[in-house]
Amino acid sequence: MAQSEERLSKIRKLDSDLDYDRVAEFAPSAVVGSLKESTDETVTSTKNVAAQICSSASQEGGTVLLNLNGNEDVHETKPSLPLSKNQLKKLRNKQKWEEGREYRKAKRREKIKEKKIRKAEARATIDLQTADDVLSTPNHPERNTQRPVQLPITFILDCDFDGLMTEAELISLGSQLTRCYSDNKSASYRAHLVVSSFGGKLKHRFETVLASNHLGWKGVKFTADDFVAAAAEADAVMRGSQGGQFVGAFTGLTNADGSGDVVYGAPPEESNADANDQAIKPSYEPSIVYLTSDSPHTLDVLSPYTTYIIGGLVDKNRHKGICYKRAMSRGTPTAKLPIGEYMTMQSRSVLATNHVAEIMLRWLEYGDWAKAFLDVIPKRKEAKLKVRKRADEGLRDGKDGHTSNGSQED
Repeated sequence: MAQSEERLSKIRKLDSDLDYDRVAEFAPSAVVGSLKESTDETVTSTKNVAAQICSSASQEGGTVLLNLNGNEDVHETKPSLPLSKNQLKKLRNKQKWEEGREYRKAKRREKIKEKKIRKAEARATIDLQTADDVLSTPNHPERNTQRPVQLPITFILDCDFDGLMTEAELISLGSQLTRCYSDNKSASYRAHLVVSSFGGKLKHRFETVLASNHLGWKGVKFTADDFVAAAAEADAVMRGSQGGQFVGAFTGLTNADGSGDVVYGAPPEESNADANDQAIKPSYEPSIVYLTSDSPHTLDVLSPYTTYIIGGLVDKNRHKGICYKRAMSRGTPTAKLPIGEYMTMQSRSVLATNHVAEIMLRWLEYGDWAKAFLDVIPKRKEAKLKVRKRADEGLRDGKDGHTSNGSQED
């Protein structure tokens, strides 16, 4: 009798604590069905309800929350890791930048209108001065009015490093490519400019954030091919009717017969050595040179009908020697700019993509590496020019403050 009363009290306690209809909404029917039919198995079945529900939830890949007041079961996946303060700040800044796009466009249009109005007023003032015969010469700085001249030389910006850069580094590379185009466009003597391996995140940024402005760039070719295929196409262009003129640093380099073949130094000596083991020598033969600071060879001059590859990579020195390894794997000769022969620097001699291109453009104009380096190398690198002394000046090595290689810091 005592055992029956104890069992009835457990049933009453169970009835007061558990609502069978609500449990049936989220528990398997096979588990809950026995609760209402048999009072003898109530306690045992109830103990297994939680275990059965958890087992069913784990098979579905989620977590079940017992919501007795609702009509639906709740499945939740594991929450993702919370964003850091720095990440949240970047997201807010990016959102603000996108929201202000139309405002910036309006401000640019307003500035253009104001500039046109100022020009119109200036023209009107000049007309009045001319009518009164009191025209005065405006005190404006002298500007280079010479139109850019195309030379038969090509610079290829190799952008096949998309997966090695962060988002911030990709943004920086996009700015460097824009600067390369601007410098080449405004240079006195310009080169053919090609952007190879153009795709991935970099291309997506140019087509979205930068509104495909690169499609209007003149004198620049964007291609998805690698630098080897791009160089082959560039060689055909340089030797065509629009290849360029031999002016600037290339003045007077055509043959006497007028064939157009450039005689620029002696042809390379015959050798059985690998291409990367040969010193880079100027020649009139079609050639391709990958510029990298890790190369053991130094570039003395730039040669016509030659394609120079510049690695389009911003990596903060994480991937050392990757451009040199890439050139070696393709059997492409390598060289480095003669920075060490002309300059002393307080930091590494590795330069940004646009700096390398601008230095080469300056050389095409001056024919002088020292002057080109001084014009382009950023001041933060604290570059100083070495004074190069010749032996016929009567100065001996190791004396009068000169180093053993005949150079002295300025």
